[in-house]
Formats: sequence, C-alpha cells, structure tokens
Amino acid sequence: MLYKRGNPKHIKALYEQGELYLSTIDFIRKCDDNADRTDPYDGISKRLFLGDVKVKMCDVGKDIDKYGITLDANNCLMIEDSDKKGNIYCLSGIFNEHLMGERNDLQFNTKSFGEAIILIYNPKEFINRVLNGLKNNGFDNIIYKRVSYYPNEFSGPIGLFRKHEKFNAQNELRIFVSNDKNEPIKIKIGSLSDIAYIENNSLLKLSYTDGKEQIIKLE
Repeated sequence: MLYKRGNPKHIKALYEQGELYLSTIDFIRKCDDNADRTDPYDGISKRLFLGDVKVKMCDVGKDIDKYGITLDANNCLMIEDSDKKGNIYCLSGIFNEHLMGERNDLQFNTKSFGEAIILIYNPKEFINRVLNGLKNNGFDNIIYKRVSYYPNEFSGPIGLFRKHEKFNAQNELRIFVSNDKNEPIKIKIGSLSDIAYIENNSLLKLSYTDGKEQIIKLE
C-alpha cells in the first residue's frame, strides 16, 4: 500500500481528480521549516563524513599561525552537489517486509506532514496512471523506486534515491521526472476512487487468511 499525508484540500483534490503536484529539487530542499520533511541535502551527488574536526580561522590577509583562532566542530561533512534538474513526487509506503514475521502492531509516524491521509490500496495501478499522465504531458525520462536510508557516518554517492537515516520514518517511494525547466509540474490523472480512499481513522486493521490480525497506526 501507499499513502500520502497532507493538507485536506490537497488530499481531496488528489482523490477526486488525481491532481498531482511535482515539486522541483530546489523547492524540496527548502520548502518549509518542518525538519521531519525538509532535507537541504536532497539529491546531492555525494558526501564525505568528517566527524569531529578543528577549524582554524583568521581575517583575510593576516598570518593564520599568529592571529588565527581554532574552533572545535563536530558532525562535519563535505558535500558535492548535483547538476541534475527535475521534479519529485513523494509518497509513504507500507511494504512487504513490514507485514512479514510476527506481524506485530506497526506505527508509522508522519503526522507532521498534514492532517489528511489518502490510502492507495492498488499501488501498481496508481503508478501506471501517474506514468501515463506524465508521458501524455511530454515527460518521458521517469524513474520511480523506494528511497534507501544511509547512516550518519556514511561517505559515498547519494543521488536522488538515498536519504539520511533521520528520515527513515517516511518509508518513501519517490517518482523522479527529469526536467530542464526548474519549475513545478502539475497533472491530473482522474479520480482515484476505485483504487484509494481517504482515511479518517489513524488505525488500520489487517486480517489475514490464516486468521491473524495486525494493527497499523498511521500516527
């Protein structure tokens, strides 16, 4: 299953008209003050984790050995940005591995994303409609897949489908559309009433054919 939280007005438009708004990478990096959602390093090319370092500074033109001051800094890193341009559409997912094993009650905490939830119970059909909608609007270079999450100490390539582990509660599935124009994309793919519903209750109960049940909390 896929689900998306947001403003009730936007979720209603998605459900009734299939209205999708794909933001630019630049916008996603600084869209709001919600630290649970906004990632200033989204889509960078690579990162080098430095950890604890000492930084020596002085006024330009002065002898740094004589007039410089040394500051301790921690959790430092160097990043290499990417010149890739395009638009991104994000959803959260409840994936197979979440429903395997002991089938313990699960909690997905994305409450800060908005008050309303749309639950898409036929994700394959939804993605097909999105792909067709984008292609009908002239966008052919499209990639979609799950986002993976790297630990804080990670050094290496990042790209568009890796994010810091502090965002792992998002369980994100991401659709990326290559676009030379640094502007949002808005499309409509039609009503989703046959593959989704608006969820007013944060508790979902799954019943399995073996008689077991599992509670999912969309907090």
